[in-house]
Amino acid sequence: MDRLDSTGYYALGVPMYAAVVAAELLVARARRHRVYEFAPAIGNLAAGIGEVVLGLLLGPLLLALYDYGFDRIALVHWHNPCVTWPLAFLLGDLGYYGYHRAGHAIAGLWAIHGVHHHAEEMNFTVALRHPWFSDVYSAPFYAILPLAGVPVTEFFVAISVISFYALTVHTRFFHRPGLYIFVTPRTHIVHHAKNPRYRGNNLGAMFTIWDRLFGTHVELDPGDPPVLGTAEGYRTHDGALAQWLGFRDLARTMRATPRLADKLRVLIKHPGWRPPGAARPSDAPARPDAEIPRATKIYVAVTMALTVTGAMWVLWLRERHPPVFLIAGALAILWSLIATGALLDGRSSWWRYEVARVGFAAAAVIVAVVA
Repeated sequence: MDRLDSTGYYALGVPMYAAVVAAELLVARARRHRVYEFAPAIGNLAAGIGEVVLGLLLGPLLLALYDYGFDRIALVHWHNPCVTWPLAFLLGDLGYYGYHRAGHAIAGLWAIHGVHHHAEEMNFTVALRHPWFSDVYSAPFYAILPLAGVPVTEFFVAISVISFYALTVHTRFFHRPGLYIFVTPRTHIVHHAKNPRYRGNNLGAMFTIWDRLFGTHVELDPGDPPVLGTAEGYRTHDGALAQWLGFRDLARTMRATPRLADKLRVLIKHPGWRPPGAARPSDAPARPDAEIPRATKIYVAVTMALTVTGAMWVLWLRERHPPVFLIAGALAILWSLIATGALLDGRSSWWRYEVARVGFAAAAVIVAVVA
């Protein structure tokens, strides 16, 4: 089979994502529950699209690094798929656990990972709320796989399956037994809670064995129902702007901290740490979904439908597109995400983003025609 980077698998999985979201909507309607609000769901989708589009640039680099590790420094090379496939899933989930735990333990990494936790609801679109820059620090945690002789195809297939499995636990429905080893919606919802007893626990993507082994597993306590979100609150419907809020918070705290040693501690200690006297940065909450005009929602829905279609065209056929088109297409997609987020937030500058979006899209089409 032709090898795909993880971005390729995620792009091919878009129909699966759409199917599970549709199933959740149908079940929620049948049970007369409302699990989706328009603006937060669009913000979650925008974050996911942006992460996959940026993977166009990072995917080949990560693939090359993995190949180098497997070819040059692997400690063993297996020739039995009955060994390599189980190793890929077990070590892939262990790598995710390590990367995930670091993202919750170190403030500078939480500025990246915390984007996934901004949502104050639980549904399948929250699983799509990806941090755009997580590959910057996740790669070392997965280095154990090439060292253990896991071939690149097994690795990327396993990571993709684990990611799709993780999608299925971001819901208040579709409960199932965990059999003591699998993550379930019931065990994962507490991971998204800001209650003190739940924070930083249940970090595995598919398996609970690493949490149980390293002391980060916690069960849902009916007497302490999970309150979802972060201490800073939900501040924007813009899935692109959300990627920068954590860094802005850190910068504000560091500017208000006179001692150099404390500035460094702001980056490396646990999220939320501040020296004595430093106030928590605060912003107004995002505009309530109910206050967004219906016409705005319709415009955003049409724009996002076109953006998703364009993104799939770029991603699915990326091997056929010239590099200049991939760059132009990626910029057009990212700028569309920024424009729709600004419009949902009600920022007065949204029309400037929209003009730029149309310009980028036109340029991408021209490049495609000329190329």
